[in-house]
Amino acid sequence: MPGKAAQLDAQGWTAAWSPRRPLATDDLTRGCWRQSRPDALARRYLEHSPKALLSMLVVDVDHPDTLLRAISRPLEHPEPSWVAEGVSGRGHVGWVLSAPVCRTDAARTAPLALAARVQEGLRRALDGDAGYAGLLTKNPTHESWHPYWGRAQPYELRELAEGLGTLLPRSLPKHAREQSGLGRNHHLFEALRTWAYPARYRYDDRQEWEQTVTAVAININTEFAVPLPQPEVGHTAQSVARWVWRNLSREGLVRVQTARGLKRAAQPSASTARSKAGKSSTPAQTEARRRNAAKASLTRRKVTAEQMAEVVL
Repeated sequence: MPGKAAQLDAQGWTAAWSPRRPLATDDLTRGCWRQSRPDALARRYLEHSPKALLSMLVVDVDHPDTLLRAISRPLEHPEPSWVAEGVSGRGHVGWVLSAPVCRTDAARTAPLALAARVQEGLRRALDGDAGYAGLLTKNPTHESWHPYWGRAQPYELRELAEGLGTLLPRSLPKHAREQSGLGRNHHLFEALRTWAYPARYRYDDRQEWEQTVTAVAININTEFAVPLPQPEVGHTAQSVARWVWRNLSREGLVRVQTARGLKRAAQPSASTARSKAGKSSTPAQTEARRRNAAKASLTRRKVTAEQMAEVVL
């Protein structure tokens, strides 16, 4: 009989929890601030993933039966890694990722978009709060919450997507007001960098550039039905502004254009490629090309049927 699958515990969760100086607080109404890991672990709420990397997916369940929804059978979603439930029954449900998803401007957009779709699918499975920002979570190791420890092995993002089945959205909404959860982060990131790429060359002062990018990010955020918290918006704006300023400078544009020119120069011309192809052709292929070329030439000159027959023969 196979042994029981390993379950996560407080020590394992702490080891998987990766922020170095996370945001944390005991009272959300008083705000949060960055602290050392030991200090943050003593708080009721803490940042579950680093700013640049998404290492956990979290759903906020605003119902009095969080645990039941998280582990109900038959499962309509992958088993959670952990649950932190309050005395009211409301709580947070989390899944630990084996490979964190980069969410800076240097990231590939496909994994970030998939993460947003997976989180939305998990939210739908538990009927979670669509307005949850995803920044802070209930600390499952804190005595204020009743923890449930689930699967110890971290999930690959694709595994979570497959486990959701039909609950996984085929795509994210295109309009800002329809976005929720991590989809808002993805929409803000995409819209901001799309604006920033061509706009970069209009700015020579870095401070002015960063202030403008932040203003654009704030404006995009106002389009969401439930806007993202200001720290999330500021972080995304800072990431995009710095990456674009560093990589899309005027000098950088010259380097890119030069590299592309050298690459084109190194590629053989069409005539050279045809010549090389001709050398490796069989006599029959060479003769067929000669006949086709002759036919095309005679057709352009509107030759007679008798002339065409002579060429063919």
